[in-house]
Amino acid sequence: MDLTIQPVNQDNWRQVVQLSVQPEQRDFIESNAQSLLEAAYDRLLNWHPLALYDGDTMVGFAMIGAHRDDSMWLDRIMMDQHFQGQSYGKHFIPLLLDYMQTNFGVEKVYLSAHEENEKIFAYYERFGFVDSGEHDPANGERIMYYPFNK
Repeated sequence: MDLTIQPVNQDNWRQVVQLSVQPEQRDFIESNAQSLLEAAYDRLLNWHPLALYDGDTMVGFAMIGAHRDDSMWLDRIMMDQHFQGQSYGKHFIPLLLDYMQTNFGVEKVYLSAHEENEKIFAYYERFGFVDSGEHDPANGERIMYYPFNK
């Protein structure tokens, strides 16, 4: 694997929009098109859309932002349905955490997920994410966080 994280730009945004999750996963994450619109127009939270590559092949998408003091959100992460089950998530999550700490100096990374997506919480816990015991008031999703200084 030759994994890299690249900003979404005028050259690759159309390819980002073409990525999608499995049909049964679509209720758990916004479309990449919606994420790019949010990044373009919701300037208050300063979103950074990121394309996830293995070599020259785009395999996924992530969006980070809402940087406050020493924390930031990993707001979206998805692997295209054609690349799921190939361990990309397992490899990209640590890379994204490192990217956020290196480029933004954060000490804590937040994410949230739908309660109905039960398997995802144990998945994130394997990386060191902790259940905050809180829910996002905007969407009701359960909030988890990754503490760099454990």
